[in-house]
Amino acid sequence: MKYLFLCAALIQPCNSLGLDHALPFPHSYSYLFCLGIVAFVLLACYIFYPAYINVGGGLGCTATVLAGGGKIDQENILSLVIPAYNEAERLPIMLDATLEYLGTNRKYITQLFRAAGDQKGVSSELVQCEFIIVNDGSTDDTESAVRKYAAKVKNGDTVKLISMHQNCGKGGAVKTGMLQSSGQLCLMVDADGATDISDGLPKVLKDMKCLVTENQSNNSSFLPPAAVFGSRAHLEEESGASRSKIRTFLMHAFHFFVKTLCSPRIKDTQCGFKLFTRSAVVLLFTNLHLRRWAFDTEAVVIAEKLSVSVSEVGVIWHEVDGSKLDVGKIALAMVSLGMLRDMICVRACYLLGIWKLKR
Repeated sequence: MKYLFLCAALIQPCNSLGLDHALPFPHSYSYLFCLGIVAFVLLACYIFYPAYINVGGGLGCTATVLAGGGKIDQENILSLVIPAYNEAERLPIMLDATLEYLGTNRKYITQLFRAAGDQKGVSSELVQCEFIIVNDGSTDDTESAVRKYAAKVKNGDTVKLISMHQNCGKGGAVKTGMLQSSGQLCLMVDADGATDISDGLPKVLKDMKCLVTENQSNNSSFLPPAAVFGSRAHLEEESGASRSKIRTFLMHAFHFFVKTLCSPRIKDTQCGFKLFTRSAVVLLFTNLHLRRWAFDTEAVVIAEKLSVSVSEVGVIWHEVDGSKLDVGKIALAMVSLGMLRDMICVRACYLLGIWKLKR
């Protein structure tokens, strides 16, 4: 209704100003001219809406350490940032699988972690994990599930619960968790456990070693800014056979726009399994603006602009029931349109200088 009032308000001045005499085209086209202005204004409002909602802040949170939390060595910490919204059912399954894998493979993960972190010295100390679960305004028992899990952690790992004061979107939750992490390497992982931790974690650590080796400065003791994106791109052909035509079309259309508007280097921006060095966390997430589903695409744009090294590695991924996205055709189309809008907004905001990068 407010848009109808806006249209009326914009059209009325066209009459009061006598635009039918001032415009160099017939009187019958004056309303079309005004409607064109209205359409342009509404389109601009729609495109720049993600930038508008970011102005007011709204990332207030409360952090609580539920397990561990003693003196830590940052160079020996792997942080796992897990955004969660109404994940009381899926989160415990994911955490149990992760805890079991890390418990039985801690020495192997320690070796990969030290190699990725360019730690040449030999140490008998095993890598410690920092679990940061960001409860993004859940209305179910997600917080209780996290507290029950924390009671199981007895090996010195840290479990931190960050409760957002209101739902702010996955991008806002990940940004908050990353900026409150302590690890030299930080892994973003979805709460549904769709990516197989036993396959994905070794792969991103190995790929990170390659990035660090290629970009490390000889006179620097800090890891270079680098990020490894887990990817499902290698599964497209296989999954295409089971997808509907509309979902297959939307998938390819989205990848086309990611390549055009974000970066040709990354095929799959939306897989919820990404590893960052500490310097990359600071560069990317202090500059991140988008708070909803398309925040990954802005992270790729920021990485391009700030010369953050990025690579992509295929991981084992499977669909998990309980997705927060409506799988209906119309709903998927609307979500895809919204993500395209967000990508255009990102490009426009950086191009016009509305958003400026902190280096």
